[in-house]
Amino acid sequence: MIISLEKLIKREVDILDLNFSQKIDSINCCGKSYKVTSPVELKGKIIKTGEGMYLDSEVKFSILDYCSRCLKELEIDLEYPIKGFLVKNEKDVLEDEDTYVYNGDELDFKNIIEDTFVLNIPQKVLCDEDCKGLCPGCGVNLNEEECKCHDDENDEQFVDPRFAKLKDFFKND
Repeated sequence: MIISLEKLIKREVDILDLNFSQKIDSINCCGKSYKVTSPVELKGKIIKTGEGMYLDSEVKFSILDYCSRCLKELEIDLEYPIKGFLVKNEKDVLEDEDTYVYNGDELDFKNIIEDTFVLNIPQKVLCDEDCKGLCPGCGVNLNEEECKCHDDENDEQFVDPRFAKLKDFFKND
């Protein structure tokens, strides 16, 4: 997603409108690759200001991720704003503002999406608020079927030996 900044740099225009959609295969974040399932839609503008160029945009796309409890694959819709100043060099990064570096007269918007993605992805993804997750003993998805590994007759093997005496503590003779 390369955007040409040539007209803004040469002062031919003061505002560059952004309104396009492009397919991206994946986004890398925190050592993990997320498959992007929809085209990335970008709407907004880049404005030439006295301090430089300011990006004011909104990005929208969908990714594949997994439920944190049962590991079911889910499609997650993301939509968030991206705002900040565009600077030519790393040394020009503003301390109190979001800044993004561009090379020459081009801005690689995929890098900006990857940089802002980490702040906008849900920390815990669930297929359903009442997701039961996986059985820690046999690994069966408890949303789809019942676990057979914790029957009453097999319960003895799952009792921690350190707490075995407590099992008899509440028995009424």
